Parts: sequence; structure tokens; C-alpha cells
Amino acid sequence: MKLISVYLLLMIGYSQLLERYQIIGNPKPSLVSILTELQTQIKSGGAQTTTIAFLDNLKSTIDEEQIRHDQLYTQQRNQCSLELDLRKKDIKDAEQVGSRANEQLENCSTSNNKARSELDNNLESQKTTDSDIKILKGIRDEASRLFQNKKRDHLDALTSLQQVLLTLDGFTGGDCSLAELGKVAMTFIQTAVMAKNDQPLVDISEIFAQVATENGGYREVYEKLKQLIVNFEQTLQKNLQDYQDVEDLQIQEYDDRNIHLVEYFNNLKRTEQQLRDHITAMSMCINQQTAIVDTARGKKVRNLQMLDSVDKMCKDFLLEYEKASQVRKDQIDLINQVKQSVYDFYSQKPQAACPGGGSD
Repeated sequence: MKLISVYLLLMIGYSQLLERYQIIGNPKPSLVSILTELQTQIKSGGAQTTTIAFLDNLKSTIDEEQIRHDQLYTQQRNQCSLELDLRKKDIKDAEQVGSRANEQLENCSTSNNKARSELDNNLESQKTTDSDIKILKGIRDEASRLFQNKKRDHLDALTSLQQVLLTLDGFTGGDCSLAELGKVAMTFIQTAVMAKNDQPLVDISEIFAQVATENGGYREVYEKLKQLIVNFEQTLQKNLQDYQDVEDLQIQEYDDRNIHLVEYFNNLKRTEQQLRDHITAMSMCINQQTAIVDTARGKKVRNLQMLDSVDKMCKDFLLEYEKASQVRKDQIDLINQVKQSVYDFYSQKPQAACPGGGSD
């Protein structure tokens, strides 16, 4: 009966192990082979030491398997630690790279927007300055045209006056008729009109209103008319010089103002090019940093996925290790129970068989 109890104990315990822990570790010796071997050892009348040695050998095999699994799991755990650290490092690196790229992207975007705003203001200033330059030139051209007209009128008038004086000088001793003086006066009036000066009209009227004859001539009219012409000639020459002085001053003022506006306009053009170059550089920066941000984000996502997979795999390693180790522990416990039953069996085995008795 003791032998049967040993068999039963081994059968129940081993079947429970197989039911609880399926496909764990290396293939185990079958229950039949273990029972057969144990039965053979006992029925053959083998010594207790032989049976115990069989069980110890089985236990040693399980212990060796546990040692190999310990070594394997140590390697797996170390590899898991390295892989997890690597993935965490890659995630952290991706976050740092993405953070720096985002910061740089924000700086480039801000600088780009500022440059675009400055460019809009610059172009508006160019438009205004260019308009000022054209208006200033238009004013100068008109002033120059008016001056040239006055100059031409005065020069023509002076030339005409020279002819009038020559005509008067042709009258010997001022001896001339009133009709001849009237003709000269009319030419003089035309010349004054040419010079846009109506004062001679008043003066001539006064001269001819005070006509007095001298020995049948018009000496007094002659003298006054000639003096009036000479005075008017001097007035025209002075006016012409005044016009020239004013023209020279206006030209200088125009040149000074125009130089300032042109220089300012050229500075605006140079600034425009600098702003456009900066906008181009910032646009490239935005594209580059955006690509870096996208790459870093993708790297982080991939490594998070890999971290999750590695973490799951490592947990599976641990679960498999713990299950297999528990199986072996239960196997050792079972073997120890069987060994104890064997010890009990051999300790209670009769020294000689009873007559007519049978074997259990």
C-alpha cells in the first residue's frame, strides 16, 4: 500500500503541475517514464539509495534547468534594462531637440513677421519719398521755366532798348519831330510790355503831357525820353540780376533738398534688400526648424511605441521566468514529498517476505 501511495502522490502532483503550467521551460520527463522508472527501482528490489539517487538526479536536472533559466533571465533583464534606457534616452533627446527647434522656430517666425511689417513700412516710405522727389523736381522745373522766360523777356527787352537808344542817338542834337519821338516812344512801350513792366506807360504819358517846344523842336521830350529809356534799361539789368540771384539760391536749395531725399531713398532701397534677405533667411529657418520638429516628434512617437513593446516583452520575460521558476519549485517540492514517502516506504519494509504473502 505504501508503494501505491507513492505512485498516487507522484501522479496527482505531476498532473496538477502540467495542468497549471503548460508549455513552460524545456520538455519535462513524462509522468509515465518517471513512474515506470520509480516502479522499476522499487520492484527490482533496488536499494533505497538507488531510488533516492534517481529522485536526486531528477531534482538536480530541475535545479540545473533553473540555473540556466536564471542566467538567461539575467541576460534578458540586462538587455531589457539597456534597451529601456536607450529608448528613454532617445525619447528625451527627441524632446530636447524638438524643444530647441520649437524655440528657434518661434524666434524665426517672430523675426520674419517683424521683418515683413518693417518691409511694408519701408515700401510705403519709398513710395512717399519717391513722390516727394518728383514733386520737388516738378516745382524746380517750373521755377526754372519761369526764370528762363523772364530772362529771355528781359534780354529781348534789353536788346530792343539798345536799338531804341541807337535810334535816339541818330537824332542829331536831339533834333527830331514829335512824330519821330512818338514812334520811338511806341517802340519803348512795346519793349516794356515785353518785359512785363507797365511803369514806362505812366512816365511816357507824363512826358508827352508836358510837351514844350524849343526853337521849333522837342528837345525836352527827347532828353526826358532818353533818360527814361536809360533808367529803364538799368532797371531791367538789375531785375535780371535779381532774378538770377533768386534762381541760383533756389537751385542750391533744391540740390540740398534733393540730395537729402535721394540719399534717404537709396537708404530705404538698401534696407529693403536687407529686409528681403532676412525674410528669405527666416523662411529657410522656419522650414528647417519645422522639419526638425516633425522629425523629432516622429522619433519620439516611434521610440514611445518601441518603449511600450520592449516594456511588454520584458514583463513577459519576467512572467515566464516567475511561472517557470514556480513550476520547478513545485516540482522540487513534489520530489521532496516523494523522497519522504520513499524513506517511509523503505523504513517500514519487512526484512523477509511472509510465507504465502504477496508483493504490494
